[in-house]
Amino acid sequence: MAPLIRDDLNLTLVQIGLLNASILWGFCIGDVIHGALSEKYGFRTWILIGAILTVVCNIIVSFSSGFMAFLIPWFVCGFVNAACWAPGVGMVSQWWSQKDRGFALGVVSAASGFAMLVMWFGTGLVGTTWGWRTSFRYPPILIGIFAVLVLMFTKDFPQNAGFTPCVKDQYRSIRNLKEKYILLITSRDFHLVGHIKGLENVVRYGLMTWIPLYYYDKGGFDISSTLIVTVMLPIGYAFAPPLAGFISDKFLLSDRKPLTFISCVVSAMVLFGICLVDPSQTKIGVILMLIGGISLGMSQIPVMAVDFFGKDMAATTSSLVDAHGYLYAGIQAVAVSVIVGLLDNWIMVFVLMGLFRVLSAIVLLFVRTVSR
Repeated sequence: MAPLIRDDLNLTLVQIGLLNASILWGFCIGDVIHGALSEKYGFRTWILIGAILTVVCNIIVSFSSGFMAFLIPWFVCGFVNAACWAPGVGMVSQWWSQKDRGFALGVVSAASGFAMLVMWFGTGLVGTTWGWRTSFRYPPILIGIFAVLVLMFTKDFPQNAGFTPCVKDQYRSIRNLKEKYILLITSRDFHLVGHIKGLENVVRYGLMTWIPLYYYDKGGFDISSTLIVTVMLPIGYAFAPPLAGFISDKFLLSDRKPLTFISCVVSAMVLFGICLVDPSQTKIGVILMLIGGISLGMSQIPVMAVDFFGKDMAATTSSLVDAHGYLYAGIQAVAVSVIVGLLDNWIMVFVLMGLFRVLSAIVLLFVRTVSR
């Protein structure tokens, strides 16, 4: 949608970057509070509130007439949408023990990937057929519908459905929000994993945001051709997480580091490969995007975050790790817009992203493996 929005509202690349940063930073701020609050007030309730407000914000955005009219509700959209992620991770974590957590949370990440895929196809099809504004009004309604289904057909805890609860974690007695935050911010490994997640999101959201514009502008593709190439990224991201989780659970004794390390190395190679390949080479572009999506999806950082402090702090931990991710992703959006908008240097963008993945692999070596 970025090319269509840019042309209709006469936005510069820097303004596009600021719009992308606004929703990511909104998500970051939302992450800081939604996880802990959902543990206090209920996962399903928090997800429903976040979903409904997300739909409302998208509809408001669809009536934007300029940069600021888009920026403000888009920031709020990120803030409220964050209420759908960490509470979901927290709820799923109540139902599976640590030895099965990789696959369970892999399915959650896959759902995020499939949602990205639906968004890519759905909004792309709707936007190219009826205009970008329509894509912000009707497809997001699905978010609200699925949130209602979650409320109707799921339970926050196994015992609410008549099952025996999983073994209690040692942090169950911590109910005070202040104590939870202090426990996390004083943890060395929490900070390391948070920064790895941040660097990972620089690449994930950098590719999501800028790859369509890269192939559209530099590859000379139209919207339809650009969609065919770039859709490989969410396809790869959708299928990889459950497989990675299954492998880490069954064959690596729930050690999340090996696959995460492989994810860093392979995605770095893909990014360096993009620098070397002419963007007009459609087939090679499709292969690179597919491998890139799969390699990013193999990362076990979301599971590793929950492993540190167990299921009873899963929402709080995952939300604060995720907050790192969106803080970094927002900085990326502004930085890339400046590099591309002022310097017109796409190669620098992909080289930097590749180096960030190499740096992530190095930092990962200092993270201690935990099982909880």
